[in-house]
Amino acid sequence: MVEAKNQAVAGLCGVRHPVFLAGMAAISGPRLVAAVANAGGMGVLGGLRLPPRMLRHWIRETRALTDRPFGVNLVPQFGGPAVFEAQFQVVLQERPRLLSLFYAEDYGADMIPRAKAAGLVVMVQTGTVALARRAIAAGADIIAAQGAEAGGHLNRGTIGLMALLPAIVASAAGRPVLAAGGITTREDVRAAMGLGAAGVLVGTAFVASAESEAHPLYKRKIVEATTDDTEYRTGYSFGWRYGTPHRVIPNRDRWNLLRLVGGGARAIDRPALARKLSLYAGQGVG
Repeated sequence: MVEAKNQAVAGLCGVRHPVFLAGMAAISGPRLVAAVANAGGMGVLGGLRLPPRMLRHWIRETRALTDRPFGVNLVPQFGGPAVFEAQFQVVLQERPRLLSLFYAEDYGADMIPRAKAAGLVVMVQTGTVALARRAIAAGADIIAAQGAEAGGHLNRGTIGLMALLPAIVASAAGRPVLAAGGITTREDVRAAMGLGAAGVLVGTAFVASAESEAHPLYKRKIVEATTDDTEYRTGYSFGWRYGTPHRVIPNRDRWNLLRLVGGGARAIDRPALARKLSLYAGQGVG
């Protein structure tokens, strides 16, 4: 049964292994996406905050680095309908294999059908059973069950992956479900598969990779941190609605300076400032 599910999601996306890279803003760039794709997984570009022209450039740059399927992650909530539509049009025109959506419920019911009409596989990431059901009703091909262990922003849920994953699998009407949140080791993958996952969506474990766009200090903090070092927060973070939950390695001053740089540490070249950042990270650190 587990092997059949793995083969189903791999076949749907044209990959050898059901390991998906999370489309992390300012981190999941062309080099990392291509590296994951070339290794047989599904690399996913982080489209959040990218101007449409840059998004198109990244897609084409990725194609120059791999002939394997890859995807693009978009966040409909961020930037408003006009910004999202411009990004969406780029994806429809460039046609990567996969469109990954986060907070997909925030925009029109025609979004997923339009993507599927263009030949894209659509994955929706969510943290509750109710939102998973909405995504399935809208036509999503894959659901990513995001446990509260996950780094970065969380789609409303406060439910741990061990409880969330089987509940979403039971409600998925046969759709493949990926496990997201704290996935780092082979044992984590096996545990997720044992709970019904067809694959895994991994973010934090890739942040410290050589191909990641993260700043070197960000990478070092990810490696040096322990599970106890990440915190679940609901305060302000740059560009998101107040109260949107997120998990970070907090800064020493308890103030999220990440808002000053617009969503990632890669542009920072001042170590003194970089050391003070709250950095998006899941519990799979270290």
